[in-house]
Amino acid sequence: MQSSNSEKELYKKDNSGSAGNGKLYLVLLLVAAVCFAFAAFVIAIVSLSMQNGSASPSVVNVGSSAAGLTSEDYDDDRVWLIHNGHAGYNVQYISEKTGKIEGFDVDIFNAVCRIANKNCKLVADVWSNCWDSVTGETSRGGFGLMSGWFDACGGWRVKPDRQRTFAFSDPFTESPHQAFATLPGNPGSFDWQDITGKTIGFIDGSSGDEFCLAKSEEIVGAVLPTENIQHCITLEECYDLLVDDTIDAIFADATWFRGRTDVEEITDRLQACPVGGSAMMARYDSKLIDWWNPAQATLIASKEYHEICNDVKVTHGHQSGYDPEDFCFDY
Repeated sequence: MQSSNSEKELYKKDNSGSAGNGKLYLVLLLVAAVCFAFAAFVIAIVSLSMQNGSASPSVVNVGSSAAGLTSEDYDDDRVWLIHNGHAGYNVQYISEKTGKIEGFDVDIFNAVCRIANKNCKLVADVWSNCWDSVTGETSRGGFGLMSGWFDACGGWRVKPDRQRTFAFSDPFTESPHQAFATLPGNPGSFDWQDITGKTIGFIDGSSGDEFCLAKSEEIVGAVLPTENIQHCITLEECYDLLVDDTIDAIFADATWFRGRTDVEEITDRLQACPVGGSAMMARYDSKLIDWWNPAQATLIASKEYHEICNDVKVTHGHQSGYDPEDFCFDY
């Protein structure tokens, strides 16, 4: 009997120990489940906050294959990059005194960015990185702007072919006119109304290109064969082609020839093709135009716009190019 009672006591002790271990395992399992649920909750909250913009997302560097994904949607303090080609006349030129890009366009850019409270920087680069023209080929978007190197190219004419590729702001100038130019005195007696068999030079970046010329209904022979088209990177390069008789004349926006003594404009306010005024040219996924247009409208309605137009003569008058009467609104 004593032995039997001892066995019962031992059985009770062993059984109670197993029950205690089972309870411990159950507690640990519950704690693990709570921790897992809490972690899942935190991950869900972070994901939701990212979608709502309360957390800073990763930013893709400018010039990457996903250049459209920038910080512009999240950071008002971002730097907006504006391309300038420094054309060498009074809308865009490099000052010999300061070494900086100056001119009418630059004054407009600075004023609009100040009104919009945006941090803008000018980027000097070749025209072809905004809009590329190759003899005998259809003009196309420049590699730089297409790749997101800049947020916009400043001071570009609004044209239908460019609008098929890029978005434009509202113009900040009147529409331009085109013109032919020759050496002074037109020594070759170039007849701009009949250019059949003539070789014409075109300046890269000018809205007055061979496709614009081809639309003219008042010029005989306006559709040129490829062998009669010469492209120049600068006006000076086209001038050299005039001197050595490689081309018979230069065709471009008339403002390229204003104030020059080395070439002579031989047409008067020719409107060869539909071209809008100077504007900001940007990729369609850029946010720049969204804030640019309201700020620019404020500027144009103000006295400051007319002061900037006056400075074309006062501050930038040592450079050839525009007269404010040619392009400023209501001047």
